[in-house]
Amino acid sequence: MKKIIISTFAVTLLISSANAGKNVVPAPVEPIPVPVAAVPLGLTLGLGLSYSHGECQCAGLTCSDGTSCGKLHKNTAYGMNLKADYMYNSYIGAEAKYIYAPYKGFDMKHYGIYLKPTYPISDKFDIYTLLGYGKTECQTSSQTYKGFGWGVGAEYTLNKKVSDKKDGVGVYVEYLRPLKKTGNKKITVDMVNAGISYSF
Repeated sequence: MKKIIISTFAVTLLISSANAGKNVVPAPVEPIPVPVAAVPLGLTLGLGLSYSHGECQCAGLTCSDGTSCGKLHKNTAYGMNLKADYMYNSYIGAEAKYIYAPYKGFDMKHYGIYLKPTYPISDKFDIYTLLGYGKTECQTSSQTYKGFGWGVGAEYTLNKKVSDKKDGVGVYVEYLRPLKKTGNKKITVDMVNAGISYSF
């Protein structure tokens, strides 16, 4: 009888152990976070119109309108502007510009590269500053000057940003001083640029 009791207890203990293993719920395993590298926000292209006031001292040459270039020419003109900017994060980027303005008596071309500090006002609206270096040509007199340029502007994107990244069509307006008359530089240009942009 004693052997039967011991055998029954052993069998009961084994069955209980087997069932206990089935009722255990494994603890959830937390995924290990993987650091994500900061990704540049992307490319924006822009095309627009320019309204500018320019002064060009074309010394000793005859301009295309037949007047002497020894005097200072002051004109206003409508032209075109192209831009391409690349934002490294929400607050800093770089922008390349090309501007053409056909003044009476001379044509002006400007090529520049600018640092672009930006402050996002909202998911659609940014204000920015341009600080850079460029080359400005007084084409009729074949004079070329290089120097510091600056500007301020604002851009409105029609779509909301996703993860701080602009996407789709926007509009921009800015004031730009691509070159200031200093020393022997004989070109001064003040302009307002406005246009349509597209962010990828």
